[in-house]
Amino acid sequence: MTLSRLVVSASLGLVACGGSIPVGQGFSSTPVTATCASGQQWTGGNSESELMNPGLACRSCHLGDNFQNQNPTREAEPSKAFFFMGTVFPSVREADLCAAAVPTDTVVEILDAQDVVQFSLPVNAAGNFRSRTTAAGLTLPYKARVKSGGTVNVMASAQMDGDCNACHTVNGLNGAPGRVFLPQ
Repeated sequence: MTLSRLVVSASLGLVACGGSIPVGQGFSSTPVTATCASGQQWTGGNSESELMNPGLACRSCHLGDNFQNQNPTREAEPSKAFFFMGTVFPSVREADLCAAAVPTDTVVEILDAQDVVQFSLPVNAAGNFRSRTTAAGLTLPYKARVKSGGTVNVMASAQMDGDCNACHTVNGLNGAPGRVFLPQ
């Protein structure tokens, strides 16, 4: 296990937009080489599918935003901009459009301010997950955790935005260490 993966696993679990990374934890803004553990890439463009565009900022795209040049035509489908959307990957540095191939028992749980589970979102064959409504459905802020194989990765800080991949990019933005990833 690499030092950075050990640090991420041991001290951070999941961090999302707005979270802070302690100084000296081995993170930098230097771009890293992304991998694709499954070896399978999404090639369907914006063809409508629950498996589409793993790793891209789902909600931003559906709202017509052009986050990181992921939607240059700014096409929008606001009725499909579900509040909680993202992708779970097997590791923190998976490439955009890589099918995640996570275990079938993987779920993302959304917790309220009292750490009570409000939603349990199934993760599909590409690693994608989403809620069923465009509204949060709970009082914000929230936390999230990934459960798989009897283990759990817990988000380190409370959040207001449910577009998980907007911060959980290959390199991580706004304090995220990289991708939403399976418990190690």
